[in-house]
Amino acid sequence: MKPFSYITALVLLAAGTSFLQAADIDYVTRKSDGKVFGGEISAVSKAEVVVSQKVGNKEEHIPANDIGLVEWKGEPSGLGLGRSHERSGNLSEALEAYQEALKEAASDREELRGSIEYLIARVAVRVAKSDPSQVGTALQKLKDFVAKYGDHYRYYDAQQLLADLALGANDTSTADAAYVVLEQSPWADYQLAGKNGQGFSRLSKNDVAGARNIFNAVAQTQSANPQENARRLEGMVGQAECLERESKYTEAVDILNKVVEEARAEDSRILALAYLKQGDCLAADGQHVKAAILAYLHVDVIPSLAAHADLHAEALYNLSKLWLAVNQPQRSADASTSLQTNYSTSEWAQKLNQ
Repeated sequence: MKPFSYITALVLLAAGTSFLQAADIDYVTRKSDGKVFGGEISAVSKAEVVVSQKVGNKEEHIPANDIGLVEWKGEPSGLGLGRSHERSGNLSEALEAYQEALKEAASDREELRGSIEYLIARVAVRVAKSDPSQVGTALQKLKDFVAKYGDHYRYYDAQQLLADLALGANDTSTADAAYVVLEQSPWADYQLAGKNGQGFSRLSKNDVAGARNIFNAVAQTQSANPQENARRLEGMVGQAECLERESKYTEAVDILNKVVEEARAEDSRILALAYLKQGDCLAADGQHVKAAILAYLHVDVIPSLAAHADLHAEALYNLSKLWLAVNQPQRSADASTSLQTNYSTSEWAQKLNQ
């Protein structure tokens, strides 16, 4: 037998928070503060996960909207590896590992299997963000999940993914139905996300007045925590987009500046959206091209923002056009090459070639 090498140890550690602990008890990590609760998962619902702890003979109730990670007792060995690949952006490897883990998971462990199926669907969404040809596959996986696991702790997260992806695919009926479910959730941040989604859906139908009413209400919300504040900022992005539709670019940029100032680093998608909308508004009148380029560059060069493939592709497309406007053909070519290399199947790469 070969000795247990240092490299092997690193691989096992990368596969999960605690490879050796996984066989002993369940672990649930709370998203808001990173605290880990170890014990036995005694109850699972769409509202919470309950961890029973022998020490002190107590129960910890973790709301589903505050669950960052669940590591299951006796979970398939490939599950932690899949999580590691997903964190690193290796989506093909993550999907393969998750699918193998699902094959290994016992048929009577419904909550565990549901967790794995959610992870598979989430990776499918990430793939679809850069490859529109995969949107249908991702949508179906999400629809299957919410139909099968209506009382799972990832139920509302799946509804959020389903709504956002459907809206991006112009399937507003599916999106609206899922956003209504979110609005009926037990937590204010998810309720606000549902309202924002309905606002963006109305914008997609050119109902600017209806969208504005929704976004104004969300933007005026008193936030009780960072998650609720993120949704408030998202509503402000919606307000700015309404103003943009009315060619009120200066007012829109003022709101977007506030979003950028108030957003946390963790609110990376909201920041990316805000910078994109800044660029759109600044470029619209042709008088602030350099400022627009700077706005788009944030989405290109800041890793956490560029990680949102659909938004990064859009920023690269806009940069490829605007660099030419300031006599920078090489930078335009660089942006085009990056777009075609990294997001060759995206709508923005296709548009570039038209």
